[in-house]
Amino acid sequence: MIRQQLDILDDFVQGMQQALKSCRPGLVSLVTRIQPLDPLSFYAAAGQWFHGQRLYWSTPDHEFTLVGLGTAVKIESDQDTRFDDVTKEWKHLIANTHIHTEGEVMGTGPLLLGGFSFDPQKPSSSLWQNYKAASFILPQFLLTQSKNQSYLTINAYIHPEDDLPEKIDQLNRLKERLITRCMDFSFAQEVHPITLNVFEPAREEWLSSVKQVIAEIQQGVLQKVVLARRVEVESETPFRPEQILNYLRQVQTSSYVFSIEWGENAFVGATPERLIKKEGSRVLSTCLAGSIKRGQTLEEDLALSKALLQDPKNRVEHEIVVRMIKQALGDLCTRVEAPDQPIIYKTKQIQHLYTPVRGLAKDNISLLKMVEALHPTPALGGYPREEAVRRIRELEGMDRGWYAAPIGWLDRQGNGEFVVAIRSALIRHRQATLFAGCGIVEDSDPQSEYEETQMKLKPMLSALGGH
Repeated sequence: MIRQQLDILDDFVQGMQQALKSCRPGLVSLVTRIQPLDPLSFYAAAGQWFHGQRLYWSTPDHEFTLVGLGTAVKIESDQDTRFDDVTKEWKHLIANTHIHTEGEVMGTGPLLLGGFSFDPQKPSSSLWQNYKAASFILPQFLLTQSKNQSYLTINAYIHPEDDLPEKIDQLNRLKERLITRCMDFSFAQEVHPITLNVFEPAREEWLSSVKQVIAEIQQGVLQKVVLARRVEVESETPFRPEQILNYLRQVQTSSYVFSIEWGENAFVGATPERLIKKEGSRVLSTCLAGSIKRGQTLEEDLALSKALLQDPKNRVEHEIVVRMIKQALGDLCTRVEAPDQPIIYKTKQIQHLYTPVRGLAKDNISLLKMVEALHPTPALGGYPREEAVRRIRELEGMDRGWYAAPIGWLDRQGNGEFVVAIRSALIRHRQATLFAGCGIVEDSDPQSEYEETQMKLKPMLSALGGH
């Protein structure tokens, strides 16, 4: 039965009193099924109270969406041990949590949202100063949309000296305001194109780096390196994350749509690439490497798909990714399965070679252990991994930050999902930095690779309003 009004007083008082009896800080988490809400309206409506503390995550089918608001607890690490650091702090936090729920629903209750940087050894630039090597929040309010049902989780970290009645009253009043404002919120029916000024720094330097990498691959030093570049965009009006997300969820229907706001920045994107999903012992990864544009007609689109499937350069690039992911998961799973041949995966502007990889995790193998083992795959870094990442560090001339890095969520039972943050932009007021990369192999052509990055920039340029 849906509770139209949360019985927050009884449940929270009980949990908070239990936390206080232990005489040490503890987390209290209340989960309630509520009336259906539009997750993006909930995200947008919360800007008044949670500007700079909003996270949005949606799967391609839109059947599962998470919206996190505020920060009950933050877990961060700037160390090379970042995966272990997050795991240890999360386990400690969960061990001191009092949970009140109407039933177990995946993606509800205490849950971490956030991600990692691409390369913790790369010195962080001012552009990414708010985004650590690892940064996760347990949100104060979490809206979970699962199979057309809405659930609200309220998390409160309780200290012995807290005034319980005041804390409960604040949470209850804010919850009511959020829901009311969400139900009254509506997006503009039509968004007119805006003028975008686009700057491409270091184009010739990037092409030179591509030539250098091709030479090294031909000499047998490497098999593949993914080189990325950035473009700077300036708008006549401030960018609004909720409007960008609204465009992406309507247009990029084959992609995960996300936004991670830290302070005045928002990292926004629509990625088609899952890194790893874990539900119980079942795991699913995605090999997505090898790309070509969409056709203007059905006939042209099918012809391009066929050309991609038969292209030797793209097939080699894809096979390197499949081989690495199967090997990495093979060490962590009792069984790993993948089709022998890739198929085509289509997004709005691009089509890719796609191979799913499934497995059964060994006992005591965590989701973050799998993320650590997989990142970066050859689709984002190259192969061999360590040497490829070293060359990226030396040649790209920029800080990738969280671009092409794992972002996602993790619940208290070890379930969760991480994707690779490509087709993305870091926005701040009227400025945006967009990123795109491509896999360099022996037969790569520098100009063709540059044109591929142009194609991969189009989804976010359109989402920013340039259409």
